[in-house]
Amino acid sequence: MPTSSAKSSSNSHSRFKKKIEVKCWCEDLCPVFVSRTPENPGKKFWGCPNYKGEGGCGFFRWVDDEGIQKQDMMPESNCITEQRQMMALMQMVVVLLGAILFILVLVLCKI
Repeated sequence: MPTSSAKSSSNSHSRFKKKIEVKCWCEDLCPVFVSRTPENPGKKFWGCPNYKGEGGCGFFRWVDDEGIQKQDMMPESNCITEQRQMMALMQMVVVLLGAILFILVLVLCKI
């Protein structure tokens, strides 16, 4: 589930700095990449660090000048988490139904 948190630090010689940490749906910390496409040259974005390997989640968000856009805090990540939980629950139901069917077949074969 993508999450963001702002951290700020300061010292006596600098103003407050805002550090944004964004996690992808793999729950990994996303590095900031720089686009090299003709459409968005030099534009910064967060991306899943596993995009080159198998199993990456495909997470992608643009970084704006202020660090993070409102769309980066989208509730879609919560929706995906809920869908994954629902899928796990449905898989358990299928296994239980299979076990019940097996028992019923055994009982009917003995009659």
